[in-house]
Amino acid sequence: MLLRGISGDTGGDGRGRPRGDLRSRPFPAIASGTPQARRDALVAIRAWAEQEAEDAIDWYLRDRRLKRRGSRFIRGLTILLAVAGTAVPLASSMSGGPPQALGYVLLALAAGCKGFDHFFGLSAAWMRDMAAAQALRTRLSEFRLAWTREELLCAGAAPDGPAGPDGQDRQDRQDLERRMELISGLVTAVHSQVEGETASWLTEFKASEQQLKDQTTVPGPAGLPPAGR
Repeated sequence: MLLRGISGDTGGDGRGRPRGDLRSRPFPAIASGTPQARRDALVAIRAWAEQEAEDAIDWYLRDRRLKRRGSRFIRGLTILLAVAGTAVPLASSMSGGPPQALGYVLLALAAGCKGFDHFFGLSAAWMRDMAAAQALRTRLSEFRLAWTREELLCAGAAPDGPAGPDGQDRQDRQDLERRMELISGLVTAVHSQVEGETASWLTEFKASEQQLKDQTTVPGPAGLPPAGR
């Protein structure tokens, strides 16, 4: 995974969905010259914000499936190699033959598979992807419930002010401000979730990289610093 944030390029797979890295959709073109134009703009912006959240959810779910398969494969291979590495010397000993070096090779490969999983974080990454998708789903549901509440409240609300065009325009502007706050909250929540998950991934990757570096450093002779330093 090279990019976990949202970039400005749309990419796509021909159906409007992002492909590869998580990307942002283009902001819709809007006009605000008349009350109807403002209402149409609000509908377009809401659809854009919801689709941003849906795209992020779909991306994390696809990434989760890929990493879960990789994690299960590596873990299964680790178990098979460990069992085989233990069984080969044991079988050789029971048959009275010489110890089989193949057993140590298989055990070393099992340890290598475990280290591969730990370094690339496959097991941790797919669970983190699932948590991110669930958090985004919850936030999207909250947004839709809040939007529906505004719809129901505004449907029978009287203008907040004197009757007439001016009072209605003032009410429309207040409704617009509240709904734009809802949209802004959803977009901010999506970006915060993606950025937070990206930060966690980078932290784990750097920690694994440093651990691997420490484990592979060749100590130098007594009194001399380790090789490579």
